[in-house]
Amino acid sequence: GGGGRWIAMNTKVAPFDDINVRKAVIAGFDKEALRLTRGGEVIGDIATHYIPPGLAGFEEAGGLEGFGLDFESNPKGDMNLAAEYFREAGFESGKYEGDEELLMVGDNEGVGARTAEVAKEQFERLGFTVQLRQVTHESMYTKFCGIPAQKVAICPNVGWLKDFADPQTYLDATFNGEAINPANNNNWSQLDVPEINQAMNEAALLTDPQERADAWAEIDRMITEQAPAINWIWD
Repeated sequence: GGGGRWIAMNTKVAPFDDINVRKAVIAGFDKEALRLTRGGEVIGDIATHYIPPGLAGFEEAGGLEGFGLDFESNPKGDMNLAAEYFREAGFESGKYEGDEELLMVGDNEGVGARTAEVAKEQFERLGFTVQLRQVTHESMYTKFCGIPAQKVAICPNVGWLKDFADPQTYLDATFNGEAINPANNNNWSQLDVPEINQAMNEAALLTDPQERADAWAEIDRMITEQAPAINWIWD
């Protein structure tokens, strides 16, 4: 293990600059349907936070159960809860009401293509209009999702694998705002929260194993509460 996959929502692009819209999406998404695109429960557990099983901080972050956040609580999706968050964002119908077309760039072949197609269906069920552009996996990263200037709203085929057995290698490159680069960017959600950035920089200096695990678990909580992505599988 030591890895996972998520559908990044670009927090710099409307409407995903609204945390309640992001929470609504996560609440309503059927993660079971996404997992089926890669073979079902045999491939791994449905994720409830970011640090994967096998890394320090996983148990401190709640293990398989996670932090108990309501919008992460139903792996099949809860449309009623999604509606509550959409109303918090100002959409009285309980679904997204904007008429803009959001760009999603995903894989064009294999199980990744199917995951992208199912993700598009899920967004449309929640009221979004999505233009899915499918390209090679390499181009998805190098020409679109890894280039912030492209303003891709949704990247359905991203994920991470630990470089070595430490949670910093999993969370720092992917959610530290100071790690956002003009090219080869791995913070696909472009999450840039000063409190999280500072917490990561401080946690990186810790040497005691338990203190380090506790600190990165707390960072995991902070990231998960920001709802930057539909985090759907620990491979």
